[in-house]
Amino acid sequence: MMKLIFSLTLYLVLFSTARALQCQTCTNQQCSNTTLVTCSSETMCVTASIQATSSGTPVQQIFKACASSSLCPATGSQTFSVNLGSASAVASAQCCNTDNCNTATLPFPAAQTDNALQCLTCNPLTSQCTSTLQCRGDEDRCFQASGES
Repeated sequence: MMKLIFSLTLYLVLFSTARALQCQTCTNQQCSNTTLVTCSSETMCVTASIQATSSGTPVQQIFKACASSSLCPATGSQTFSVNLGSASAVASAQCCNTDNCNTATLPFPAAQTDNALQCLTCNPLTSQCTSTLQCRGDEDRCFQASGES
């Protein structure tokens, strides 16, 4: 009887655990090739098309990977945007939670128009905060950060 209980318990432990999520991930910089990977602890897959600009030079990036719930709090489409003055980025992202659900490549976000918000900006060399930055599109918050290089 004890052997039967042990065998049933072992069977339940081994076969009742949830199987890990599988997501596409890019294998090269252009994301023209992808491979299916088994996620470690992440519970979502993400695909994103990112339009970044640094010192006036635009760069486009495709991103596909496993994602944590802090990056993808819910399934569906989202837009992210950040503007630091000399560098900015806007991304179209889609989060999903089933195997191999991030195969689509999203279109790059359209150019964003100015909105009513302006944020104070600081010169990183002098730490003086005297100019303003015009926000665009869905950018609806100013933030403050500091760091060392």
